[in-house]
Amino acid sequence: MYEYIDGNGNKYIIKNEGKIIIEYIPIKPHLSSSGVYDGGDYIKKEINSQEWNKLILIFNEAIRKKEIHIKNRVKKSGMIIIQEKNKKKTYIIGPNSKELLEIENFLQVIIKK
Repeated sequence: MYEYIDGNGNKYIIKNEGKIIIEYIPIKPHLSSSGVYDGGDYIKKEINSQEWNKLILIFNEAIRKKEIHIKNRVKKSGMIIIQEKNKKKTYIIGPNSKELLEIENFLQVIIKK
């Protein structure tokens, strides 16, 4: 299972368990740092294997590129969490990196189609 938390705190959960499911859990104003930002509506839907493969490719590229990783989560950074059995790995991707923009743009394409 993969999780991604975008620069605004919205969460995406992607699972491949027979069916590939993406779940978008938007942040609500009372939880946002500004007190105003609203991530929109909750979405849960099935995606196809091409979308899954491209997403994993984009995540792996961001994970491989260690120079874009940062130590602490800051505004506008992204966080990739990989959960496998009893292991959890977390990668924080610095704001404004090409990889972060690619991840967030592709996730938006998937949930809005």
